[in-house]
Amino acid sequence: MTHSANISARRTPRQYRSRQTVEAVLAAVPLILKRHGAGAMTTNRIAEVAGVSIGSLYQYFPDKRSVFSALHERHVVDVRSLLERHVASYGSAPFSAFVVDLVEELVDLHCVDMELHRLISVAINEGPEHFRAALHAAFAECIIRCGARDMDRILFVLPNLVEGLVHGVTLSPLTSRQAKGEAVKATLAYLAVHPELSR
Repeated sequence: MTHSANISARRTPRQYRSRQTVEAVLAAVPLILKRHGAGAMTTNRIAEVAGVSIGSLYQYFPDKRSVFSALHERHVVDVRSLLERHVASYGSAPFSAFVVDLVEELVDLHCVDMELHRLISVAINEGPEHFRAALHAAFAECIIRCGARDMDRILFVLPNLVEGLVHGVTLSPLTSRQAKGEAVKATLAYLAVHPELSR
């Protein structure tokens, strides 16, 4: 997860019509994927499906990769908002319940437009380091609140485990429901060796 939004567009859309153009371009990408597949993804096709001229597209996106970067940034914002919301609402519930709820929501988020997630990951070559770091920070804050010991050991495993499971969903042949169930089982299996997190 990087801050690629500042480099993903030539101009920042300020007027309503400009914002509409950008939204139409971004919305065109999943439509093309569903109708024609990743091989048909060109800037000309994106502009055509978006209903804008290729010149209008290039005003905001210098190339196809910058369109994908903007979509990735939008996903980053969604993930951060989800993490912040969960941390803010974490009260007296067991830490394990917090983690399971979080894993389920993260899996749900990544099950929407899985092909789009795969395309963007390959196109912009974005690693999972920032996602793991955000998970690390969220888990650390909540572990401190529940007073668990061995925090360093837990934080060595848990963010990597959850990140791998959540991003693995986009490559899995399982249904979203099955993938969610397996991700939750794997997470609970790890948490079971730290009973202090279930209190």
